[in-house]
Amino acid sequence: MIDILIQSDITLLNYLRSFIDPTSALQVKLIHVGSDIEIALVMLVLVGLWLYGVYKKNNQFKIDALMILYSIGFAFLVYIFLNLGLPLRPRPETVSAIRPLVDHLPDNSFPSGHAIFFGASVLAAFYYTRAWIAWILLITGIFMVFSRIFAGIHYPGDIFIGTLIGVIGAVAVYEIRDKKFMTDYLLVYPVKIARFFRL
Repeated sequence: MIDILIQSDITLLNYLRSFIDPTSALQVKLIHVGSDIEIALVMLVLVGLWLYGVYKKNNQFKIDALMILYSIGFAFLVYIFLNLGLPLRPRPETVSAIRPLVDHLPDNSFPSGHAIFFGASVLAAFYYTRAWIAWILLITGIFMVFSRIFAGIHYPGDIFIGTLIGVIGAVAVYEIRDKKFMTDYLLVYPVKIARFFRL
């Protein structure tokens, strides 16, 4: 069963890569930009929420930024624990003739860290920000994860499972948002420390 899933994953990767012309400067540039765009946008959203909270003197915006950050952080914590038990999956370029369009270390391909970031940040944005911000992050996030497949540095399965882990991380943090250690410590103290520095 696992062998069938792996072979299907490879077949799907090759099919999706067939839509890309590696000699097209425009396509390669779009893939380069797309492969990390979500990370930059989420950082802008977090900083923007925090600064808007400072401007409005409203800590809720800061708390929303922290909740998104914690969602991403918890998802990566799950990823770290999973990686302790999961076998190493080489990236496509190390075991096939696929030429990567984005430079990347030849480390573990499964699951995709970018997809984890995507799943956690987008769902958290739907929980804690305006809908239009979350929709922008969803669209750019889809562009990012597909760019990483088109770049040949991830299999579709890496992306799917990574996104699922990210979503689980965001749901888990959302479920504990009202717990005492969250409300009394993890949310209050960062805001108090930032206020000391006039942030």
